[in-house]
Amino acid sequence: MDSEKKIDVSEFPDLHEVAAVLFANRKISEAKEARAFLKPDWDCGIHDPFLFSGMRDAVARTLTALESGERITIHGDYDADGVTGSTVVITTLREIEKLVWARLPRTGRENPAPTQIDFYIPHRDKEGYGLRLETVQLLKDRGTSLLITVDCGIANVEEIAAAREAGMDVIVLDHHRFGDELPNAINIHPGLPNESYPFKHLAAVGVAWKFCSALITESRSRGFAIPEGWEKWLLDLVSIATVTDMVPLTGENRVLLTYGLKVLNKTRRIGLQQLIEISGRKLGEITARDVGFSLGPRINAAGRMDHAELALQLMMSESFDEAEELSEKLELHNRERQRVVEEMFIVAESRKIDGAISVLWDSSWSPSLVGLVAGRFLERTGKPCVAIGKYGDAWIGSGRSVASYDITEAVRRAGEGLLTRVGGHIQACGFSFVDDSFAPLLAERLRVDADERLSSENLLPELLIDSELLFSDLSFQLIETVNCFQPFGIGNPEPLFLTRRLSVFDVSTVGNGGKHLRLTLKSPEGFFQKFIGFGMGDRRVELEKGVLIDVVYNIGANEWNGRKEIQCKLVDFQ
Repeated sequence: MDSEKKIDVSEFPDLHEVAAVLFANRKISEAKEARAFLKPDWDCGIHDPFLFSGMRDAVARTLTALESGERITIHGDYDADGVTGSTVVITTLREIEKLVWARLPRTGRENPAPTQIDFYIPHRDKEGYGLRLETVQLLKDRGTSLLITVDCGIANVEEIAAAREAGMDVIVLDHHRFGDELPNAINIHPGLPNESYPFKHLAAVGVAWKFCSALITESRSRGFAIPEGWEKWLLDLVSIATVTDMVPLTGENRVLLTYGLKVLNKTRRIGLQQLIEISGRKLGEITARDVGFSLGPRINAAGRMDHAELALQLMMSESFDEAEELSEKLELHNRERQRVVEEMFIVAESRKIDGAISVLWDSSWSPSLVGLVAGRFLERTGKPCVAIGKYGDAWIGSGRSVASYDITEAVRRAGEGLLTRVGGHIQACGFSFVDDSFAPLLAERLRVDADERLSSENLLPELLIDSELLFSDLSFQLIETVNCFQPFGIGNPEPLFLTRRLSVFDVSTVGNGGKHLRLTLKSPEGFFQKFIGFGMGDRRVELEKGVLIDVVYNIGANEWNGRKEIQCKLVDFQ
């Protein structure tokens, strides 16, 4: 992964020399770019929300609705991106609503009128993704006159047409793939054709935050006393879904996440405080990894195991008792989710799969969890995977894929004439059908499609190594340099290093049932280094004292009883 053009790191005297390679591998070739990357700048890195071509119309329509006391409904998605994005919008609208109400003649009332800001989150299994015609009728009956969709809507052409027919105006805040026809709405989506907004890879929560930032700017210009910086306190929510929705952590997303993690670590939200505590993490020390592996899964567990509204209520909670109760529910749901997925995965592994794609189905599987099974199967085999479960009469599937195989388009091709719904991204999709006989037919069509389009080279697992090192290169300066490249994620992976011809000096397994691998390795120059291989205990059989191996790893520091030492996290060995 070593690139040719490298920055002269003498301009960065505090950095280890390997920084030149890390910059080059991230296609950063100028010192100015490098400084912006290391120290994301709010003023330079955050774009004006009014650069969205439809933003002024969206803001004007929303403020008219607020000032007229119209019922506004936020229709979100059931995952962490939809939940956090919806919370951002609901919180902002209700804040402006209070200021609007305060301007009205009191006419003897001492308390504000009940909020006109409504919300709707569909049930993952019963209703599925996106806006439905039945929901449109429900919202009409509730008196909704302005519908705002968050993390959905851009593909709901028919449903939004029905909403317009029912007398609603619609604003779409989305980032998903769209079809040939766009909905008849004010569409705020960074990837639309001819969209002028300069950054194309925002998560839905990022789009929602841009919309709310524009609303706040315009509200201030109309004399509403919203404190300067109020919108930055929403960034704790933005940071969560920017990680969990796996958007590239480059450009504006890197700035949003960097500042969002700062806000998250001092969040004022009682619900997030309780979620952090029950997950075993500590406020003030939350990293992007903690978001991805601890907070995000718990938020998503609500929609997978019960209803995403639980997570939404937790995000908006203003009561300690309520937040404690809801966080405990999410914790129980998350543990149950882990248990059930493990059982499903054992069944999935028992099935012999030939060809370039794995297609698995079982009528007992929960559709809420099949995406997790597909993701684990992809990690384990390196092959795209589609997993399908059943809820009522509907079969609901989810696919995960490698970057070289567009799983959404593959399912759309293979499912022609079979599917009732399909949508997603290049590497993830969702779909549904109702006929029991369609599962094997879809599986066979997908197998033929993947065999035609994927070669064995496309499916070889690949580790993109940043640099080859000797043990003598390992130092706390190197660790500090690597840490300067955080937060890590899509588009900015945690650096991987390779060291060759190391002798196994000591090997053992640790953790419950010997789940993890612990190694001490010796270099030809006589240096010793400790390694921990999380979840690699089953590879203990490959190692004996004295065996020579090459290792790929991340570098970090471990502190115990006041003593700090270099610890390397094993990623692979051969």
